[in-house]
Amino acid sequence: MRRYETLFIIRPDLGEPQIKDIIKRFEGLVSSGGGEPIETDEWGIRELAYHIKGERRGYYVRLDYAAETAVMNEIERNLKLQDTVLRYISVLVDLETDVAKAREEIETRKKRIAEARAAAEARMAAAAAQRAENAAAAARPEGLPPEEEIPDAPDEIAEPEGGRE
Repeated sequence: MRRYETLFIIRPDLGEPQIKDIIKRFEGLVSSGGGEPIETDEWGIRELAYHIKGERRGYYVRLDYAAETAVMNEIERNLKLQDTVLRYISVLVDLETDVAKAREEIETRKKRIAEARAAAEARMAAAAAQRAENAAAAARPEGLPPEEEIPDAPDEIAEPEGGRE
């Protein structure tokens, strides 16, 4: 089977249930045609580069699937007939694909992205802590060490080594 990606833009003024129904419909077309959906990626509402059918924004959806060419043609035919779809494009990703391997690659990519986000959040938290520490240091009067470094006052005053004279 061939691997395709179809990106389509839905009118943004539809409700969430209608958008989900449209997405499920196209996933169903893939399944009913003998193909296998690999990943459905909803990008959400984005600004369009130019007005399309009077719309300035659109709800973007990327459908990644493995199917025969006839299935892709059927999806495009249905996208063309759907009034709520502003634009669409289908791209052949791979001539021969293994669906399990493609899903594994996607999971690996998602894991790497999650790890990168966690590392970035940790760096940002460390930077915020450093900024807070620098702000606290700037607020202290000059010449005084930080509170942790101020020695406690002795309980008794030490006498000189030679004794009292």
